[in-house]
Amino acid sequence: MTAFKFPNESAEYRQARNALLEEEIRLRDKIETVAALRRQLPSGGRLREEYTFERVTTGGTTEQVLFEKLFGPHDSLLLYSMMFGEKWDAPCPSCTAIVDGLNISSRAVEETTALAVVAAAGAEQLEQWAGQRGWTQINLVSGRSNDYLLDYAGFETTDPALASVMNVFKKTPDGIFHFWASELLSRPLPNGHPRHVDMVWPLWNLLDMTPQGRGDAIVPRQDFEHRYFSEHVLGDKRD
Repeated sequence: MTAFKFPNESAEYRQARNALLEEEIRLRDKIETVAALRRQLPSGGRLREEYTFERVTTGGTTEQVLFEKLFGPHDSLLLYSMMFGEKWDAPCPSCTAIVDGLNISSRAVEETTALAVVAAAGAEQLEQWAGQRGWTQINLVSGRSNDYLLDYAGFETTDPALASVMNVFKKTPDGIFHFWASELLSRPLPNGHPRHVDMVWPLWNLLDMTPQGRGDAIVPRQDFEHRYFSEHVLGDKRD
């Protein structure tokens, strides 16, 4: 295919852009290689227990939801742990940005696999926050009454509200097994950001296309206050 040239671009620009394009091709190929290796993973550990979650129904009552029910008609489940505790005034701003995107994508995703979000906050808190953010499609459940968030946090912690990780599970005739987790969480960059869920987070991917890039911010700016997170979690890491 002949390379397309944009209006008024210089030879210097095209040479640099073509060199970058070759790197982008290699990156695309590497992404697919990693995805193929991920698909070939053997089963991980059997689900530690049949966790029971809580969620608010469309009628406004709170119901119990068994882990297995999160799969719906599917054999695979994407389960994102959002940082949000019972004592928090608002969830983590980064997690909120991620769930904003998951909510919009969930209908298409659930043509193929189940998708849900779990947090340590109560079911009523999650329902209230969902109303504020317009999360009308994503399946939100509370894990405050079980140990799921600690068992599958991806790092050692005693506070389930600090779990922020994507886990994937698969259901087989022999039971439910863990398949994959965003374990880059425990291998952060020098600036402290692990970028472990960048692949599902439009914000930073969009900014990476711009001349200024994503900058040095650890968390994105939001349109709401998050005092608990800022004081007890973010601390002096604020930009």
